[in-house]
Amino acid sequence: MKASDGSPSSLQVPGSRNRIPTYHMRELSRGRFLLNIDDITLLDCIGEGEFGIVYRGRVGLTKRDVAVKTLKGDFDQDEVDKFVEESLKMGRFKHAHVMGLIGVCLDAGSAPYIIMPYMANGSLLKYLKKERKNIVLSEEADEDEVKEVRKRLMVMCSQIASGMEYLAADKYVHRDLAARNCMIDAHFVIKIADFGLSEDLLEKNYFRQGGGSGEGVKLPVKWMAPESLSDGHFSEKSDVWSYGVTTWEIFSGGKAPYPGTDPLILIQSLEQGYRMPQPYNTVCNEEIYGIMIQCWHMAPEDRPTFKELYCSVSQSIERDAGYLQFGFNPFT
Repeated sequence: MKASDGSPSSLQVPGSRNRIPTYHMRELSRGRFLLNIDDITLLDCIGEGEFGIVYRGRVGLTKRDVAVKTLKGDFDQDEVDKFVEESLKMGRFKHAHVMGLIGVCLDAGSAPYIIMPYMANGSLLKYLKKERKNIVLSEEADEDEVKEVRKRLMVMCSQIASGMEYLAADKYVHRDLAARNCMIDAHFVIKIADFGLSEDLLEKNYFRQGGGSGEGVKLPVKWMAPESLSDGHFSEKSDVWSYGVTTWEIFSGGKAPYPGTDPLILIQSLEQGYRMPQPYNTVCNEEIYGIMIQCWHMAPEDRPTFKELYCSVSQSIERDAGYLQFGFNPFT
């Protein structure tokens, strides 16, 4: 088959059984993202999901670690095409708090490699769980300690809001914003990741829709907006809902949202007005919980934009600290 200009619509990749759409090859070449398999060294497996696996590796002679993602199991040409499309999306992201792309290797064998920056400090969810005792404070905690922890957590929220504001301005809808999909690099900067990158893709966090065991689409129900659950509608405002849940995760020390609630009845509970209570944490004051509640308005148009959220969170940090510290490291 040929494209409208007479060129082949897809090209056979040397050393692979896959054919890659011509426009994908063109975009990867234009962005100088194409890498040769001889330049890539795989070191150890750092994450594995249902459909993909992530390795720590190195590119060329550099000693800098990278993350290398590839498909696993049985997959067809359509899944390979979608996998390469993921890399094209990442290739256009240029923001401090959004995961970017280093390169793509198409001659790796049965499935391409997507090469990304290595997130040395893992997922935000893993960090929150590890630090829960230092994040969730009792009413007896020292006031200065409460303020310091609150500032740290709000800076995390501001980094995520900043990244999501960038994605929203680019008309990109994430659909799976959660603490497990926010990664922390070697300099303790949060970067929003996508495409099931996190190794903590636990079965219990997802509900399989449209089929029996092994079939259908897996959905992160407890992070999804009501309109996404009922009508399959996703937008910036559905991402805002997920941001509210992610903020709740941060201030609860990485606890699972809606504990004990069956995902099958969650949509009914939300439509009846139920919302998660304020995290049992002195650090989470009424202002912060109010931001979560704003994100959980039933009507999407009543929720704030990410630009508004970033402003609200930044102002809260400034009021609490007396000034806004740019470059403040929330993990130290």
